[in-house]
Amino acid sequence: MRRSRHLNRGELWELGALMGLLILLFFGLSLFWRLGHIPRLLASASTGQKVSAVVPHTPPVIVRQVAQAIPHHTIQIARPAIQMVRPIPKRMVYRRPKPTPRVRRGFWYHGRYFVPWEHLRLVVTSYAPDRFCCWPFPGTTTASGKSVWTNDGHLVAADTHLIPFGMMVRVPGYDHDRPVPVLDRGGAIKGYRLDVLSPTLWQAQHWGRKLLMVEIYRPVAGR
Repeated sequence: MRRSRHLNRGELWELGALMGLLILLFFGLSLFWRLGHIPRLLASASTGQKVSAVVPHTPPVIVRQVAQAIPHHTIQIARPAIQMVRPIPKRMVYRRPKPTPRVRRGFWYHGRYFVPWEHLRLVVTSYAPDRFCCWPFPGTTTASGKSVWTNDGHLVAADTHLIPFGMMVRVPGYDHDRPVPVLDRGGAIKGYRLDVLSPTLWQAQHWGRKLLMVEIYRPVAGR
């Protein structure tokens, strides 16, 4: 005859856990069945409609009685809240404000009144009053007959067909941006060229070659 085998402790624990799960499942199903969830779920599954939420059913008679008891002016209909969507702000870009142009006014120079005339973009170089720069001339007198030390040695050489003698020019970076007279010319100074006078040859070489916006002033007659 086949003898029966006694269960060990581990098998007894597994059997007890299985029985407990079956009991919990039974109580859970009975609870849902009493609340009416399972019949509605089964009905929705059979009809193919989706049930978003289960709401307890209220008899229509009670609803009418409650509506009649509440005054009409106190009844408020709940409206769906409109969500205001703020526009996405554009990226803030800092832009430097444009500088206000300086208004140049007229000025007096050696008894003559000068007013702004025009602006020219010129190639500006420099020369010194010596034989190396002014050969074959000694470099002591300008082409207009004035000394090179006129206006404390601050003057320019230009093409007289473009800027005649007697005009005043303001060269950025030369003589603290003050107007200086046009008193000289040169064989290499043709067209849109300008040559500023420096005290020494080293300073003239240090100036180099620059492209600058030069402001030109003309004298006004009768003042």
